[in-house]
Amino acid sequence: MKYLPNTLTFIRIILTPFCVYFLLFDSKPILAFSLFIIASITDGFDGYYARKFNVISRFGAFLDPLADKIMVVSMFLCFFYLYDNIVNIYVLSMIIFRDVFVTFIRMIMEYRNYTLVTSKISKLKTVFQIVAINVMFIAIIFGGEIFLNDQSLYLLILMLITAIITFYTGIHYFVTNYKQLKLICNFDVKG
Repeated sequence: MKYLPNTLTFIRIILTPFCVYFLLFDSKPILAFSLFIIASITDGFDGYYARKFNVISRFGAFLDPLADKIMVVSMFLCFFYLYDNIVNIYVLSMIIFRDVFVTFIRMIMEYRNYTLVTSKISKLKTVFQIVAINVMFIAIIFGGEIFLNDQSLYLLILMLITAIITFYTGIHYFVTNYKQLKLICNFDVKG
């Protein structure tokens, strides 16, 4: 059981390129969606098993959110490539900027043995991202081009709300962890 949480996290990382392949190159969105659901389920279980069996590690605490970002950003990149009228450059930029920014902050803090303080609002961000990705998959699978063209305004609004919440959580992470980051920066200047 010691390696189960990290194994589930690695499964999520491994499944992501297959989701991309079946969505973009092999035109099998149902298969891509199924793999995405399996990957999403591993996200729920890796943390659960880590806490249940008390096998929480710094490596796992870093890898889990990184795996989430790889999966989510990959899906939004695919949707941008396929339907840039819905997942436009603004949506994509806010999501990618936030995830790269937060990962950078997390890496700096981990390197200096600080823990990134997370918040409940990040859970809301995750819910919106997963819902948005699921809705896009459902639109692609069941509605096809007709749904994506006729209902694109509703999907665009959902994507914009998701992107704004995602971006806001990046700002929130920075503000919440500002004191620790300032200590790290002062240490670097003096050291």
